[in-house]
Amino acid sequence: MKFKEIIKPLLVAAMLAGGLFACTYDIIEPKTSEVPDSVSFSLNVLPIFTKSCNISGCHSKAGIPPDLSEQNAYIRLTFFGYIYTDAPEESIIYQKISTGTMKQNATDQDRAMILKWIEQGALDN
Repeated sequence: MKFKEIIKPLLVAAMLAGGLFACTYDIIEPKTSEVPDSVSFSLNVLPIFTKSCNISGCHSKAGIPPDLSEQNAYIRLTFFGYIYTDAPEESIIYQKISTGTMKQNATDQDRAMILKWIEQGALDN
């Protein structure tokens, strides 16, 4: 009887110890976003809107404001208050793609590119 009382806790302890040493895991490194030193609205930012936002029924000419079509995106973002160059991370456009309703439509690369463009003065370049 004593043998069974001793062996059972030893077996449980051995299984637990074996399970602890058998665990493996992969370290997931955060992705870094490559952003050029100088971000251009026409070369870097507008293509983001074209592929993700300026589509039928969304932020196109006849869609949901702001109109992010190639002809209108810059003026709509700047004139209608979506950009705050004094506080880039508080810009409405950046908030929408970072933590808001459009987060799923933007990549980390997109967010980094748009934020840098705003930080650089949100120029029409």
